[in-house]
Amino acid sequence: MKTNNNNNFWLIVGIILSTVAFRIVSNAFSLFNFTPIIAVALFAGAKFKETKWAIFVPIISLFISDAILAYINNFDVFHNTILFTYGSILLIILLGKLLNDNKINVGKTIAVTLSSSLLFFILSNFGTWMFGTMFTHDMSGLIKCFIMAILFNKYSWLGDLFFVFAMFGIYETISNKIAITTKA
Repeated sequence: MKTNNNNNFWLIVGIILSTVAFRIVSNAFSLFNFTPIIAVALFAGAKFKETKWAIFVPIISLFISDAILAYINNFDVFHNTILFTYGSILLIILLGKLLNDNKINVGKTIAVTLSSSLLFFILSNFGTWMFGTMFTHDMSGLIKCFIMAILFNKYSWLGDLFFVFAMFGIYETISNKIAITTKA
């Protein structure tokens, strides 16, 4: 039994790291915002039994990919909205706990994924408005910030759904094969 739990731990870590690698590669193809970040947070929240791993692995993975992308694109890793970005990821990890059932519920998974996408959209763009200089710091500026952000968000929700179902599907397929192999 211990071996199966250990295999699942490394399977979860492997899936997370491979999808985060996609985030870096997708940058080269200008697939901005079609990334697995929301999916990684939900998946980690759902699949890691221990909360410390559910938080540690996606946050470190996000930070490493942020650092690599910052280097490639010549921008700061520690930007003025980093607390909004990472804070929303922490909240999404907690939402992932809603998906820790043994059987995937498609409707529930879609609802939690889209709620997570909306949460990230609201918090990250609120941070942009609050600490940025592109928009006036009044209700008009906040509304304009959210409207302008829609253009940058066109692939986010599709990517979030794609990666959530890909990650959970791959996990279920491989973990079932591991379980069958360890029983044999």
